[in-house]
Amino acid sequence: MINKILVAVDGSSHSIKAVEYAASIAAGCGAKLSIITVLRNHQAAKVSEELRAYAELEHIQGTDLEAAKMLSNQLLSHAKETALEKGVTDIETKLIVGPVARSIVESARENNADIIVIGSRGLGNIEATLRGGVSHRVELLAKCSVLTVK
Repeated sequence: MINKILVAVDGSSHSIKAVEYAASIAAGCGAKLSIITVLRNHQAAKVSEELRAYAELEHIQGTDLEAAKMLSNQLLSHAKETALEKGVTDIETKLIVGPVARSIVESARENNADIIVIGSRGLGNIEATLRGGVSHRVELLAKCSVLTVK
């Protein structure tokens, strides 16, 4: 039985789809849904030009880390709204700074998640594609089931 679901989001179309899948499963099972996003350590130190431009457009001021956290929290809020629309009633959100795949797996372990739902492709760079993406590393490291959404 599925009682706790963890879904990881990064703003990519696949991760948004993962939220929709996870929310549908959670609503159907009456499961708790944990929605997380992870900022890489180096991401927290420097925001991309695109995110910086968006932060300026939205009048988000402060350090790059503060801007990245604010944008990440907006992403979590959007994901939570999506889950609420699907009928999920027990939702928590969390922003984590650290190595992405390991942070997702550790969060699933801490929350006793029965399943991790993750997009097959995220906003990673070409290096991640060549070495194996986050979803692949999560599949290798996780002790629970992993649903990879395309």
